[in-house]
Amino acid sequence: MQIQNKWNRAMIDLVFPRRCPICDEVMPYGAKGICGKHELLPYVTEPTCMKCGKSLDDEELEYCADCRTHIRSFERAYPVFRYVEPVASSVLAIKYHNKREYVEYYGSLVAERIRKAGLAERLQIILPVPVHRSKLRKRGYNQAELLADVVGRRLDIPVDNGHLLRVSDTTPQKELSPLERANNIKQALEVRTLPAEWKTVLLIDDIYTTGATVQACTEALQEAGVEQVYVGVICIGEGR
Repeated sequence: MQIQNKWNRAMIDLVFPRRCPICDEVMPYGAKGICGKHELLPYVTEPTCMKCGKSLDDEELEYCADCRTHIRSFERAYPVFRYVEPVASSVLAIKYHNKREYVEYYGSLVAERIRKAGLAERLQIILPVPVHRSKLRKRGYNQAELLADVVGRRLDIPVDNGHLLRVSDTTPQKELSPLERANNIKQALEVRTLPAEWKTVLLIDDIYTTGATVQACTEALQEAGVEQVYVGVICIGEGR
């Protein structure tokens, strides 16, 4: 089966060459990751906030201003990149321009981030941040689900899409205050009865901006019996 999968992948690469997730240039046959034009990418670097994981300017601080100001019930978030160019446009292209093939690259990096943090063996399940069915119909996919599938495959951890649900559509977040964002999302979520063994979960999303989405999901999961929620994301906003 593994040999067959490799053969299928090789044939797909031959007919539909891979493209660089950063600049969309066609990659040489057999190449993986990104093309050689991008030596410096905006990785999150130490020191980082001990809650949301964003880079800090002051190594004496443990938490960023946002995490000192707002409630963060999740244990810790693990972003790979800062939400700046050229990564920002690339990640948005997944969501809005059907560049689903980029997910494999980013998912592998998120998985490696979680593995290096020593979390993989502690997790029972991976849950993607859900989208409402109206957005799912319009877009055709939930990018967080695609990302979670890659992370789950890389870490050999099951992924579930059927227990954490968004049951109502919401006002665009950019139009709301941080508190309004959190309440807006929380009211739109539903958590179906969870298996009793799901105590430590990994929540997956593409972008962490204000933290309102992952906080709302965390609160809903904790109310349903989850004890610890960790967060894996491709990139995180600069914030404060």
